[in-house]
Amino acid sequence: MAAPVEILSRLLWLRDAAALPDAALAGQLGIEPQALAALVKAHPGRFPEALVFHLTAAERQAIPEAPVLAFTEAGAALLTGLLPGSEDRLLTLLPAFAEARHVLTDQAELSARVAAMEQKLDLVLKALQGEEVEGAPPERPIGFLADDLPKGLKAKQRTTKKG
Repeated sequence: MAAPVEILSRLLWLRDAAALPDAALAGQLGIEPQALAALVKAHPGRFPEALVFHLTAAERQAIPEAPVLAFTEAGAALLTGLLPGSEDRLLTLLPAFAEARHVLTDQAELSARVAAMEQKLDLVLKALQGEEVEGAPPERPIGFLADDLPKGLKAKQRTTKKG
């Protein structure tokens, strides 16, 4: 059975999706990557581009192993029934893939939250050090300022209370 950690180490974040390169998936299933690519090519209607996608030249340059295809979790599940004898391996791979995908997305979410907190902390530190902070309201003195009141307002308030 494939361990989630083993899948996680091979998982890529491509086009806003967790994807497993063709070589890693083929290795888990015990077949050659070329056989996997031929299977996808033979059944184009079964494998939509959103679930099994061909990597662009720029994406291949950014990845050390340079895979040709990348399979999302659902794309890997679409292989069920097409690989005789590999169903058991595929069915043990899918839960590990799902767990690894959850870890990867949780990590990305946590990273975004930490970045947002760092920005807020930076603003607080600047404010504490007396630096100007963009978007901060202008400073106003604390307390009551009689100069801001229209003339005679205090006298009118006193007569209203007495009367």
